[in-house]
Amino acid sequence: MSWHQYYSNSSASFTYGSNVHSYDPYFDDDGGDVKPAVVEHLRRDQAAYGFPCAVEDDVKPARPAKQPRAPAGGGAGGRRVHDGDDGTVLSWPAAEQFRSTLRTQESLAGLRARYGVPEGFGLIPAGASQAACDPPPQPRGRGGAAASAVPICVYAQAFAAGMRLPLHPFVAGALAHYGIAPSQLAPNGWLVLVAFTVLCHFRGAGAPSLPVFRHFFGLAPLPKAKGWYSFRGRESVPALFTGLPNSTKTWKEEFLLVSPPPGAPWRCPVRWGEPSKEATSDPVLTEAEAALARRLAQGHGVVDLKTYLSESNLVAAKIGRVPACSGTEASRVQPSPPAKKKKALAAAAVGAGGGPSGDTLRSELQAKERALAQAKGKISKLEEELGKAKARELAEARQALAYERQLRMQVIKAEGGKGAGAGKRRRGAQ
Repeated sequence: MSWHQYYSNSSASFTYGSNVHSYDPYFDDDGGDVKPAVVEHLRRDQAAYGFPCAVEDDVKPARPAKQPRAPAGGGAGGRRVHDGDDGTVLSWPAAEQFRSTLRTQESLAGLRARYGVPEGFGLIPAGASQAACDPPPQPRGRGGAAASAVPICVYAQAFAAGMRLPLHPFVAGALAHYGIAPSQLAPNGWLVLVAFTVLCHFRGAGAPSLPVFRHFFGLAPLPKAKGWYSFRGRESVPALFTGLPNSTKTWKEEFLLVSPPPGAPWRCPVRWGEPSKEATSDPVLTEAEAALARRLAQGHGVVDLKTYLSESNLVAAKIGRVPACSGTEASRVQPSPPAKKKKALAAAAVGAGGGPSGDTLRSELQAKERALAQAKGKISKLEEELGKAKARELAEARQALAYERQLRMQVIKAEGGKGAGAGKRRRGAQ
C-alpha cells in the first residue's frame, strides 16, 4: 500500500482533528515561545513541498551559498540525488541501500500498542522502494492542512530507545537545532537525548536546556555511515551516563512513516540534512546554565541506562504517558457480549438442540477471571513503578537541597575567615 493510498483511505488520520491542541497542555507551558530553529525548519519543509508558509515570525534563516547541481541522472554509481534546503546536492549512499522490513499493518499496530502511540498519529508502512533518507511523500491537497500532514521517517528502535509521540519539545528543538530528521539519529543517540530529559527532571534541573546538553554531549557522525549521527560525551566534562549498547542489530532495516495529527505539523525537520558548524560548536554557558550543569554532574553519579529508562521514568519526565487500560495485553481480551446478546445466543443454541454445557460456561468464566487478574497485576505493577519513581524524585530533591546548604555554609565560612584575617592584619599594623 502506498503512502497516498493509506492517507486517502485511512480515517485514523483525521479522527483527532478536534483534539489536536490537547497534546500541547501535556508539556510544560513555554509561553508560546517557538525556537528560531523550529521556525526555520517549518518554513523550509513547507517551501520544499510547495506550500505557503503558515509560520509568521521575524526569524530570517541564514542560507549557505548554493553549490552546483549534479546531472539529472543522479550521482556516480546510480546514487540518488537529494536537494538540500539551499539547493545543494545531497547523497546518502549508506542509507539508500536499506529497505524496511516493516511491511504489514499488523506489525505497525504492534508498535502502536507497545509504545502507546496516540491514534491521532498515522503509522504507515514504507514502500518497497522507499529508503529512510528519501524525502517524505508529498501529501495530497492544498493549504495548511496538507502542509501539516507531511510525515517523518522513524526507526522502530527509536521507540525502544525511549522516543515517544508526541515528540517532547526538547527533543524536537534539539533535532531542529542540528538540522537533522528523526531517522538520522541512531538508537544510542535517542537513548542519550531521552535520558538527559529524564535526568533533568529527577535532579531538579527543570526543563531540559539545549546549551547544557551540548555542554555534555557533541553530535558525531557514525563511522562509514554518512547521514546517521549519535551523541558522544565530551572528554572535558564529567560523564553522565553509562550502559550504552555496543551495537543494535538490524535497526537500519526497520523503519516506518509517521504522519502527525491534522493541524499539528512536526516541529523538527522532516527531510534529511547536514548539521552546520555553528550547530555543532562548543556552547558558551550563562551563569544559570553553568549552575544547572553542576547540578546534573553532582547528583548520584553516573547513571546506568540499562535500568534508568523505565516506562514509569518516561511518564514522570513527561516523555511518555500513562498507558490507557486498552493498551495493556490483558485489556485487549475481547469484551463479553451484552446481556441481551448473551440471551439471544443462548436461545439460538437451545433452539438448535444444543445449549452451552456447564463445563463450557465454567471454562469461559475461568478465562475471564484470569484476564481480570492479569489486568489487576499490570495495574499494580505500574502503580508500584510510579511510587518508586516519586520516591527517587524526592530523594534527588533532598540531596540537591542538602548540597546547596553545604555550599552555602562553605561560602559563609570562607567569608568569615577572610574577615578575621583582615582584622588581624589591621591590629598588627597598629
